[in-house]
Amino acid sequence: MTSRLLQQCVGARPDEIFEEFFPDGIAALQYSQESREIFVATANGRLCVLSELGERLRESVHFSQVRLLAVAQTGEMGVAVTGEGGLLCFGSDLKPIWEARVTGRITAVTIAPYGSHIAFATDSSRIHIVTSERRELSKVECRRPIEYLHFLSTSPQLIAAAEFGELSCYDLKGRQVWSVPQVSNIGGVAVSEGGRRLFLAAFNHGVLVCDEDGEQLGTFAIDGIPARVCCSAIQRRVAVLTLENRIFWLNFEGAVQWAVDLSHDVPQHIAVSAPGDKLLIATQSGCLLSVTWG
Repeated sequence: MTSRLLQQCVGARPDEIFEEFFPDGIAALQYSQESREIFVATANGRLCVLSELGERLRESVHFSQVRLLAVAQTGEMGVAVTGEGGLLCFGSDLKPIWEARVTGRITAVTIAPYGSHIAFATDSSRIHIVTSERRELSKVECRRPIEYLHFLSTSPQLIAAAEFGELSCYDLKGRQVWSVPQVSNIGGVAVSEGGRRLFLAAFNHGVLVCDEDGEQLGTFAIDGIPARVCCSAIQRRVAVLTLENRIFWLNFEGAVQWAVDLSHDVPQHIAVSAPGDKLLIATQSGCLLSVTWG
């Protein structure tokens, strides 16, 4: 199937493409790495789970005002940010496990690979780490509000980044493992399996590549201003969304494998499968595109 949205693309021809439509708009998109399921939160309060082939597996209508979404690699548990400060933890059946409200606006949320811990940050420049049973383990005071959080899969550590400031790593007790100041604004962060590679969408500075200690290894220069980035768990593929509404599909050396211009239907969310064979794109019109390579 050839999508009308992919008419302006270059590079390696995809093996398979499917489209699914959510006319009310897509508020958040997540890909469960182990169960290989797609989680889509819509603007009208639905949460849908799709298979890789686009089959709708489960659906709930009790997820109003979702802004952010995080799903465990197994797909057995997830957490949604609703409104300014609402947290809704749910199971694989999409039924609520617990709900909570916090003071202030939640700016980032993540869940551990197997659902054991949840971390969220607020605009008061704090990170909270809690267990899946809602017991708070630690609270971290940061210099700036944190915009990006990601649990590592091979060690009990958390990667955090401010929109403009620092890239840091913390353990579950809130102790700082390392911290590296950043001279550029950060639009997004992606972490490969075990944190061996970190990719930062650094706007005018390109895509910064860092090692597991936050030290910069180099830069991927692309045609445009990187605003968001995501990567496969294994060291294979990186997807970059630019402010010019272009998406670049790169290998881990920074070579462009495929690119598309979606200015006619602005892309809002991207996700990459664990093996790096599938790219998911959610657009402004509510279209969900799944593009697969062999």
